[in-house]
Amino acid sequence: MNRNKRPSKGHQPYSGGKKLTDGITDVYNSLANRRSPTKNNVVTSNKVGDSQLNAIYKTGLGSKIVRLKTGRALKNTMDFDSKQDREFYELRLSDHVKLVSKWMLVFGRGILVIHEPGADLTKAMGKITEADRVRVHVFSGDMVSPGPASTDLTNKDYMRPTYYMVRGVAIHPSRVIDFKYVEPSEDDASYYNYGGISEFELIYAQMINDGIVERATPAILEKNSTLFYKVAGFRTAMMQCKEKEMTQYFASLENARSIYGAGLLDAEDEVQVLNQTLTNLAEADQITLRRLAMVTGIALTELVGESPKGMNSSGESEALVSQSMIEDLQSDFLLRPINLLMHRLGKGRVWFKENQGQTPTQRVAYEKTVLEVATLMNALGEDAHAYLDEKGLVPKDDFSLLFPAEEEEEELDMSLSMNEIEEKKVEESE
Repeated sequence: MNRNKRPSKGHQPYSGGKKLTDGITDVYNSLANRRSPTKNNVVTSNKVGDSQLNAIYKTGLGSKIVRLKTGRALKNTMDFDSKQDREFYELRLSDHVKLVSKWMLVFGRGILVIHEPGADLTKAMGKITEADRVRVHVFSGDMVSPGPASTDLTNKDYMRPTYYMVRGVAIHPSRVIDFKYVEPSEDDASYYNYGGISEFELIYAQMINDGIVERATPAILEKNSTLFYKVAGFRTAMMQCKEKEMTQYFASLENARSIYGAGLLDAEDEVQVLNQTLTNLAEADQITLRRLAMVTGIALTELVGESPKGMNSSGESEALVSQSMIEDLQSDFLLRPINLLMHRLGKGRVWFKENQGQTPTQRVAYEKTVLEVATLMNALGEDAHAYLDEKGLVPKDDFSLLFPAEEEEEELDMSLSMNEIEEKKVEESE
């Protein structure tokens, strides 16, 4: 085979897949081929650093997005197996869960560390018998440096860190509840420290575009009416590098210009005012906010904080959009780690309510419909009580009140000697 043989005219050498093609080439108009967006553009992605994510969080828009999502997702939206579990969660865990959820959105990860007083954090956590004595701490993803992940397919912790490093202290995975946002591909998992992709990284392009429009708006308004000074010999002065004093002179005039002051100018100089008309400023601002709302899943009216516009606009469609986003956040990213946290503390199961985001009137209508269906089920001999229990209209029985635990034994008198204590135990057993 002749390796130096040139390819025929009808065939082109393989380009290595560096260009995107749609399979159609115009043999007459090469200009159209060069201007084809699908051939000249590719989708790229870059990981956003923690310092940049923190800077976005400090902006008003970034902070509002995080507060809207976590606030609505965790504000009185959960049901518990028992009243004691609810009280324990609200008293000991609710603030920690809300904080770790914020860091999950900001950095893609937030961890919640469980430890007993004086426990060795590098050791596995045993069974928790006294949940009230357990301490809980929250750390943001930028403070966490996970160890190498297990690549053993038979290991239940496959592709999970073997330990977590926080402030130079190694923490055993059994003590960590890892709240992770959007899961990256397995190839990119180590690139993201086996955590998740931040909300701000997902909307990074939209945040940049909105910042450009916001920065350009005051500059455009400031230059809406521009003064041009016609100065004799200015070009010659520039060619001779003698324009510095001249520009300082006119800069002083601009600083003194106002509606309550007068300007002094040489009679040989001429001033011309050019009024500029602002066009498409509102449209440019609107399109950036619309794309930001589209990516975050927050309704535009809720993101901006204004009422719906247009005739017959009740805001129901906007509310449905936001509620769908909240339910996805709860089921995909919050439900599993919260249940894991409750399980490790020896508590019951947690689930999110079905009729969230409803007004009191809508909630009453929902409950009325459920009761009517339950009445029909009862007439057909079905288990109506289980149906009402599933829909959350009938509170669960607290069996701890129906069957109270036996009273704890009285504490032994510590003034007795050890021998006397042992003799007392033997007498009680007999």
